[in-house]
Amino acid sequence: MVALAVSIVGTASCPAGAQDQLSQAEKDRLAASDGGVVVGGETILREIGLPFHDPFDGAELSDSWSVINRNADKYVVEGGAIFALESGGKTHPKNPDADNLYVVEGLMPNTDFDMSVKAKLDAKTGYEDVWVGLRADDTNYLAANISVYSKGCGASLYLSIENRRTLSAEDKPQETSFTSNLLDGPIIGNICNKSGRALGDTIISSMNTDGFTLTLSRRGYRYKASIELEIPPEAGDTGTAQRATYSTSSVSRVAAFGQPFFMLGQSSKAGNGETTVLFEDFTISAAE
Repeated sequence: MVALAVSIVGTASCPAGAQDQLSQAEKDRLAASDGGVVVGGETILREIGLPFHDPFDGAELSDSWSVINRNADKYVVEGGAIFALESGGKTHPKNPDADNLYVVEGLMPNTDFDMSVKAKLDAKTGYEDVWVGLRADDTNYLAANISVYSKGCGASLYLSIENRRTLSAEDKPQETSFTSNLLDGPIIGNICNKSGRALGDTIISSMNTDGFTLTLSRRGYRYKASIELEIPPEAGDTGTAQRATYSTSSVSRVAAFGQPFFMLGQSSKAGNGETTVLFEDFTISAAE
């Protein structure tokens, strides 16, 4: 496995009683010897080396990862992928109790980048999504999202960029976002007629059979979401399926922040329905 991120530094090799007897300088040296950075006596995550790549080809996640609110009954690493499931309709980055957020143990360097997760989503409820981005906590994240949401003429496919942050301790978190309904213009002109509905259903189904790549990209202070997926020919068309990429408008952040993460989510209307996904690959590369 190629996984170039460095784990969070700890002092587990030093017994708790012995740590209490160390001077602050000795504690700092111990932390630094494990590759950490010490600021004001506190050990912080070190910077992630780019490129970072994990094909999930082991029997468990590597030491480059932690899982927030880990629920081992809802995911397994095998066959070169993470198989994950969700139910209950409450899994969202803004929910502090959401389980199984897969987080890289390191901080992003202050540089332009492309962060991508390759996945196969089985959209069984019609209310599921996948997220990839940067996260400090449930009040502070910036992420790309691909969402299947059903209403009116059936399931549609929404590509979003969501920027949530608290500007001061007294304020509630504020959100800015851009969303594009890919099956209402960018890919299909009308999913409410017979041919459009059939093509829309085929595209959503192909997200499970052929997979897709969801990406968060940074260029300067601007971040955007994009997705690459399989677009089959319309009924009666003798052409072949094509891989196509679609993007959102950009949102802005002035300061670098947070840790890379990805997750499987559901909207509330999923109820007790089950959603499953295969996460096949995760990559962060510096932009050229």
